[in-house]
Amino acid sequence: MRRSRGLILPVVLFVLLLLGLLSAMFMMRVGADMASTRVAALRQQTRLAAEAGVERVKQMLRTGRMDVARWYNNPDEMNRIVVWADGGDPTIWGKSEEFDDGRPAVRFSIVADDPTDDLDFIRFGITDESSKLNLNTASEPQLTKLVTAALKGREDLDPQEIVDAILDWRDTDNQPRSSASDTEGEYYKALDKPYKVKNGPFDTVEELLLVKGVTREVLYGEDFDRNGLLTANEDDGDESFPMDDQDGKLNRGIYPYLTVQSYENNVSNDQRPRVYLKWPAERIRAELEEDFADSPEVIDYIIAAATPQSGRAGASGGPGGAQSGQPGRRGQGATAPPQRGAPIRPGRGGRQAPDPNNAGNEGGEEGAPAGGGKLGPRQQRREPLQPGRRPTPTKPGGNPGTAGGNAEENATEEGEPTVQPLVGDEVPPVRSPQRGAAAGGGAIPSQSGESNDGTKAPKPIRNPASLFLTEVVKDGQPQESPLKPEHLAVVMDRMTLRPAREQRIPGMININSAAPEVLRCLDGLTEEQVQGIVSKRTTLDSEILATTAWLVTEEVMDIEAYEMIATSITARGQQFAIESLGFADHAGIVTRLHVVVDMIGPIAQTIYYRDESYLGSTFPIRFEDKEKIRAR
Repeated sequence: MRRSRGLILPVVLFVLLLLGLLSAMFMMRVGADMASTRVAALRQQTRLAAEAGVERVKQMLRTGRMDVARWYNNPDEMNRIVVWADGGDPTIWGKSEEFDDGRPAVRFSIVADDPTDDLDFIRFGITDESSKLNLNTASEPQLTKLVTAALKGREDLDPQEIVDAILDWRDTDNQPRSSASDTEGEYYKALDKPYKVKNGPFDTVEELLLVKGVTREVLYGEDFDRNGLLTANEDDGDESFPMDDQDGKLNRGIYPYLTVQSYENNVSNDQRPRVYLKWPAERIRAELEEDFADSPEVIDYIIAAATPQSGRAGASGGPGGAQSGQPGRRGQGATAPPQRGAPIRPGRGGRQAPDPNNAGNEGGEEGAPAGGGKLGPRQQRREPLQPGRRPTPTKPGGNPGTAGGNAEENATEEGEPTVQPLVGDEVPPVRSPQRGAAAGGGAIPSQSGESNDGTKAPKPIRNPASLFLTEVVKDGQPQESPLKPEHLAVVMDRMTLRPAREQRIPGMININSAAPEVLRCLDGLTEEQVQGIVSKRTTLDSEILATTAWLVTEEVMDIEAYEMIATSITARGQQFAIESLGFADHAGIVTRLHVVVDMIGPIAQTIYYRDESYLGSTFPIRFEDKEKIRAR
């Protein structure tokens, strides 16, 4: 009996110990669950704070999209903005208020890489996607320049092979660009996890990692956390990830200079459709009357310079000027004397062509040839224009309806003349001027690149800036141009050589925000001009920066150099990348969102959304981080 009593105490103690352990385990589990709940709640708060930052930027872009200084680097509105603070005072929300009492606060910061610095500073702003090179429209020389600069010092990699692989990935054929290349399928089929070559445009920049030769080191360089700062682990050789060259400079790779989401609408800054320089003269005049209300001579000069007719310089004219036969076939046929008062125009077999200002009627009835001659075979087949019906496009040497063999390429818009796209320095084919166009006294340049008297024909107008390099000849005498440097901004904003059907212009590079690495990809720019653009644009206000004309008016380059790149550059952005960080002062949790918005008028439409919190909080955004802010 005594022996059994001695066993009761240890059993009771064991049971009590077991219950204590179970209770402790339960309390620890409850504590862990409560902590994870608090962390989840805080994570949700930081995510909402990051999304609040995105919404703040969208609101800013509604009215300030054209003001580069407002969104490029604006710490007052984009750094440490309070979303919520303990105490519930809503008057401080939306401001960068600091608290001396250390109260908890949830904030957001909008951050971006400062391309001019990789050691100390970041930008508190957003990035214009047009400040980057469009991966789907970039030419081979442009990609080669960018990749070569990123691979500087990497003799083991061939930039041309990488560029060829990129172009083979996005083109639509199955023919490798290099005979020694296997980048149209064979390489990808032989991988451990094979896949097909896309043969289509890139959907994201990260898709480059699927392309042969594009490794993470090529795409991201040393900046794997993508903050634009040279951190300690990115400058220690192979001691820690990532591997780097330990040269004290940050190699950003090619990622920050590429995009797939840049285009702009073919409208002026005030959202008016641009004036198509190949419209009939009356329509051009009507559209430009408001812009040049006090300078009608400017409108006359623009019409004469833009019309591929005798008003263009380089063609001889005046009394006694020689005429050839059929356009493009010099020296065929005799020249008939012109009817009095009518300009000489090229015809077939030496006959005088009808004056289009009278639609084939010069002193006679509708449809009668000028000078009383017989209708030619092409004139006899020409159908009268019916109300509401478009004219059948024609081209010398082509059949009606085909315009030289490509009906779709030459399809015209309502109210637009039949024109052919100009490529490079191609001389436009000869066409009769539109009704109402000013007629000069010179000869018309032929398709052969020479005028009918053997003189060299003028270069075609490649963009509106070409108007400043084109002379107008009237009565055999060059006319003094009324176009002045102060007119360039209006000309570039309001005029275009793209028809209205081309509503979107992809791949334009914004000179107001592009990094030097991107500007160097523009053909024709010197290093001096690149540095001049980067330094000068920071001193100009938004009104001057509204068009690319400041490159000339601020004497960064002359009009000849400007005309060479005018087709490839812009002064505004429509798509913007937002790097929004939501964080709390009292905790180390950071939510990092990468969002790209497309401005549809005043409405910001999200076209790309990605949570990049896995990259870590590598930006100096908390007060104790003692962030450095570069003020402008």
